[in-house]
Amino acid sequence: MGIYEIIALPDEERPAQIVVTGLVASEVDGLAAALADMTASFSSDFANGRVGERHNGYEHRSRVLRQMAGRLAAMRVRDAEATS
Repeated sequence: MGIYEIIALPDEERPAQIVVTGLVASEVDGLAAALADMTASFSSDFANGRVGERHNGYEHRSRVLRQMAGRLAAMRVRDAEATS
């Protein structure tokens, strides 16, 4: 865990910037790993009742996860079109 860094303010409507800090084979692999890591962290916090404390509100974190999933899907479509 801990292979990503998110740079975004909770009140902003623009997509968060994701900076992958681990060693990955491609941009898609890095984003997939960051999304999996962040989803696991969010799920754990939600299950343990920690969502809503301080800056890590449900709305902000779920918005970032949706943006990352959308970006990953777009990257996979782009890669599929490039290889066909």
